[in-house]
Amino acid sequence: MKKILPWQKLDNAATIFPLMSGKHNQNNFRMQVTLSSPVDKAALEGAINNVLPRFEQYDVTLKGGFIWYRFERASSPVTVGDAEEWGMSPLPLFEKGGRTFRFNVQGCDIYADFFHAMGDGAGTGEFLKAVVFEYLKETGCPVEPEGRIITTSTPIDPGESEDAFHKYYKPLPLKDLEVKSMQGSKAFHIEGTRYEDHGTECVQYTLPSHEVVDLCHSLGCTVTEYLGAAFAMAVYDGMIRGKRKKTRAIQLFMPINLRRFFPSSTLKNFSLFSRVKIDTKTPPTMEGCIKIIHESLKRDTDKALLQKKICTTVRAEVLGVMQIIPRALKRLFLGFANLFFGKGKKTATFSNVGIVKLPESMRPYVTNIHYSLWPNSNSPYTAVVVSVWDSLNITFNKAIKENDIERALSARFVADKIKYAFSSRLWPGVKKKSAARG
Repeated sequence: MKKILPWQKLDNAATIFPLMSGKHNQNNFRMQVTLSSPVDKAALEGAINNVLPRFEQYDVTLKGGFIWYRFERASSPVTVGDAEEWGMSPLPLFEKGGRTFRFNVQGCDIYADFFHAMGDGAGTGEFLKAVVFEYLKETGCPVEPEGRIITTSTPIDPGESEDAFHKYYKPLPLKDLEVKSMQGSKAFHIEGTRYEDHGTECVQYTLPSHEVVDLCHSLGCTVTEYLGAAFAMAVYDGMIRGKRKKTRAIQLFMPINLRRFFPSSTLKNFSLFSRVKIDTKTPPTMEGCIKIIHESLKRDTDKALLQKKICTTVRAEVLGVMQIIPRALKRLFLGFANLFFGKGKKTATFSNVGIVKLPESMRPYVTNIHYSLWPNSNSPYTAVVVSVWDSLNITFNKAIKENDIERALSARFVADKIKYAFSSRLWPGVKKKSAARG
């Protein structure tokens, strides 16, 4: 059995997240699972604490060392809160004993919030699937893993806790590093009236997956290309067309799951991004945006280029000077770097997570799943797509009140004859009252 260490290093991609996070500007994402019956909070707490020993790398708190942050073993069990009470308030990352994830419930919904330093959506998604499976099993539902769930009895694969960036790191000469292409240029920035108290509006679309796939086949494009183009056009139609004469290009960050190109079973972070740049000097078109996204993803998923980008990100961490600069100075330096060089280099993140593959035996009990990213001060709008069963779900988390982008996107779906269900909810950015921390 693998020895459980009292502390562990953050993976290469994770090292930046604590340094760039503050109380109300955290790199968090949310996974929402909707069940067919109201959630039993006590049973969910039991399921989480039963599953955590199998995912011991997630059973941690964040601790600041002199040079880097690290994870330390958590000493208390997880408790489940009320979604109405906690909203989208900050995770207690920098508090003593504060965990890097949180579970809340309301009605039939489970809300799981994760700090990105824990892992990416692929890794934490496996943890969430295991929790929901354990919950259903413990509440008497006849479910089977069917090879799609990491259960409490699944043998631990050492690769689950590997830092895959370091695994595939190959030293390159400085001249061959992909610094310039990863740095990017300033982009059109979505602006609007901010919600009070760091509030976030969650806007959700649910579309029939088969209708979207059929449309994409007729257009000769992928689902990611179509929806990314629809979102880019919604940004242009809602925020630029007829309102601004001159703007910077719309730039979407589209994550790339590196496991597709570099085999790894890691549950840590292992993703990069494609920077999709859509010029606004002349009005863009839907067809043009689809073509740009296609070409950008083809360019940025070239394995040789990805290898260079992996080497570039790891090289920044392993530089000798980075091993002696105190953490406080790193945080100060990165803060100034973001202020002068990083702010406004993307319009929004657009991520298509793909299909969440669940056992067929869970179909009667899990009705839907939504993923979303938290907005931040530099990027007040995020968009995430995820599919389960025959539902394709798009979730916008936004920190502004204006709804021009959603109106433009809805008009696009109507024009393309795609049926959709729409919902919107405002989450407070501060918790309503004191609650126990899990």
